[in-house]
Amino acid sequence: MNIFRKLPNVNKEKNIRAYLFLLPALLLAVLFSFIPLAKSFIGSFLTISQSGKVLGFAGLGNYISLFKNQAFLSSIANTARFTVFFLPLNTLITLAAAALTRKKRRYTAISEFIFMTPMAFSLSALALIFKELFRGRVSVINRLTGLSLEWLDQSGPAMAVLVILGLFLDFALDYILLLSAFRGTDKSIIEAAEIDGASGGKLFFLIELPSIKNILSITIFMALKDAVLISAPVMVLTEGGPFRSTETVMYFYYLEAFRSGNRAVENTIAVLMVVFSSILMSLISRRRRDV
Repeated sequence: MNIFRKLPNVNKEKNIRAYLFLLPALLLAVLFSFIPLAKSFIGSFLTISQSGKVLGFAGLGNYISLFKNQAFLSSIANTARFTVFFLPLNTLITLAAAALTRKKRRYTAISEFIFMTPMAFSLSALALIFKELFRGRVSVINRLTGLSLEWLDQSGPAMAVLVILGLFLDFALDYILLLSAFRGTDKSIIEAAEIDGASGGKLFFLIELPSIKNILSITIFMALKDAVLISAPVMVLTEGGPFRSTETVMYFYYLEAFRSGNRAVENTIAVLMVVFSSILMSLISRRRRDV
């Protein structure tokens, strides 16, 4: 197959030059992504010591042992629970914020500044701030709300705090993308719809919202990725507690791979997450093509 057939009007020499520019990135991807993935795939079928010495062939034993591990199954349930709450809330809140500020008015710059402020904080800084806000019965949040919850010492409240932290971490970037999409909508289409009598809700739901569906799907996919791979916020905020109720798959991976040095779990989870992510991306890509 001729690789330049898709670009018949472009000089082949320029195409070759473009591929040469891509070559360093491709080499880095092979070196730091594909080769480690291949090693992990092979290692998931082997018994390997903590020092990295191959002890024998395990077949599917590593996978069977992993799915018999109640802590791992619990981490899957926790990740799914976090995703179920986080994904729709993140989508609705960021979409609402972008929709309310999509038209430039006199004071929209103030709201834009407030909504973009979370980007100025690092993940660890925000997590530590949340940890202090929700710590103990005399926490700041309890004083403000009149509640007396042990937020980080009870399963349900701890998961709720983790979801709220996730919303703060993702909000600013998703807001910027959606706001840019709204303001980048072709004005002539909106003006034509207004001439035809569309206004208010009809104009938003039938014209403006469909025009940003590609960016909206990207933000949803990014939020889904963050939900499935969440680990650092758990590490700083709850450390998987209480009683492993907030221990996600990737935090379980961190504990087993980096603290315990369990090579079998390390390789097996890495392969499973890549397979799951590939299936997820293919389904989303197919969905986008069908829309």
